[in-house]
Amino acid sequence: MLLTREADYAVRCVVEVARSGRTSAARVAQAQGISPTFLGKIVRSLARAGILTTRRGVGGGIMLAQPIEDISLIQVIEAIGGPLCIKDCLQTPALCEQVEGCPAYPFLRNAQDRLRESLDVSFASLLAGPTPATEPEPPVLASMVVPAKPANGNGHRKARAASTPRRDAP
Repeated sequence: MLLTREADYAVRCVVEVARSGRTSAARVAQAQGISPTFLGKIVRSLARAGILTTRRGVGGGIMLAQPIEDISLIQVIEAIGGPLCIKDCLQTPALCEQVEGCPAYPFLRNAQDRLRESLDVSFASLLAGPTPATEPEPPVLASMVVPAKPANGNGHRKARAASTPRRDAP
């Protein structure tokens, strides 16, 4: 699963508007390096979702439609790309004939729930920056020990004769 470029730009747009207060689409586009035409499409989607509000003319621009504490990262992502779902059967289990006996389904459901939970963070928290309590823990990876290949095949490195000059020596 890959976050779309449009969703990425939408997140950047909301961050820029949250930092600036009322601003113009042109300023957001320039500050974030987004095509003004593409940004216009994103702003319209975010406005339809009730995340941003727009006003034309003098004193107009783009503003947050609700308090920054009430706008979450998952809301913005889903306003652009629809429901975030790692597998179709998780979104509509009734349409999948395999859900009942599928051994993977509970694990996929758990992964889906954890993904959504981790993205349910407000933009106020995002802009405040990570704190020890909210900073995600790095994943625990099993360490892999890969033995070095022996140089001569018998488990021992071949000793270099003292009289053999090194190629990289001056």
